[in-house]
Amino acid sequence: MKLNFIKQTYKHLILLFIISVVYTSQAFANTTSAVILMYHHFGDDTPQSTSVTLEQFDAHLDYLKDNQFNVWPMSKLISHWDKAKAIPERTVVLTADDAYISVYTQAYPRLKALGWSMTTFVNSEPVDRGFGNFMTWQQMREMQADGFEFANHSHTHSKMRQIDGETQAEMLVRVRQELEIAQQRLEAELGAENVPMLFAYPYGEYSESAANLIAEMGYVGLAQVSGAVDANADRRALNRFPMAVNFAKIEDFRLKVNTRPLPLSSVTPWNPIVTDNPPTLTLNLSEPVPQLNCFNSRGQALKMDWQSPTKLVIQSEQALRSPRDRYACTAPIGEGRWYWFGHLWIID
Repeated sequence: MKLNFIKQTYKHLILLFIISVVYTSQAFANTTSAVILMYHHFGDDTPQSTSVTLEQFDAHLDYLKDNQFNVWPMSKLISHWDKAKAIPERTVVLTADDAYISVYTQAYPRLKALGWSMTTFVNSEPVDRGFGNFMTWQQMREMQADGFEFANHSHTHSKMRQIDGETQAEMLVRVRQELEIAQQRLEAELGAENVPMLFAYPYGEYSESAANLIAEMGYVGLAQVSGAVDANADRRALNRFPMAVNFAKIEDFRLKVNTRPLPLSSVTPWNPIVTDNPPTLTLNLSEPVPQLNCFNSRGQALKMDWQSPTKLVIQSEQALRSPRDRYACTAPIGEGRWYWFGHLWIID
């Protein structure tokens, strides 16, 4: 009897140890994840495709505050990754592209009152030319004094891929010049020590060769495709959830800020430029993910060919729509949370 009791007790201890190891490894695997949100305009009088209403934005901030989210600038997230430091649960990064005036008049006072920051990506030419729907350098300096940060969005908001019949070599020269001019202007106006090496792609578009160059120049790139990120994410183009009227309802917002990055070891092809439409995408997972489903931008299910428990080939049954489309894959984690991965496609 006593021997059986000892054996049973030993088995229970082993089981508890295994559960503890699994739980600890899963918890550790999630300690670098975060969600990046992308805004443009704040208000009711700007295009819905790039705007959130003030009612929506207030609801977003209320949800983050009421649920004790950590709201960080983008450079803080990158710094934690670089130093292999854990990211707290419920961490989000707020970003805004283009430096529109409503970032200053509407987002800034709301975030300042909460003690939070935002990273704004600036295309420097319209600011230099004094266009009225953009912030001024002085307004940026005012925000900067309150902990807000500003980063590179190119000089003229030019696409980071071949355009207008230019050669590959000409495109790379143009891309370098766009970033260098914008970075010089940002550093001259805001201080070199205050401008992080971050770059948000205009229109969310890029080719692999342009992304490689931008990475070689020392920048972390940010895209416009939905999905959570972690320290393993490809820093040539980190996913961000676009916030616009039709995608910024509070129920959608709640879902997105609680997502996790899909555990991926590789994505092929990484280059978003479509050569055969519809394109095929191969996902190599770092672990099996039950109940994974993938869709195109119209919400239509993709063909899914599981070649192993961790290798999946997906393809749309319909041709993708120009100029940009995407594949999205999601899977439930539990407790109302989801894995979420998005891949950009550019169709000429």
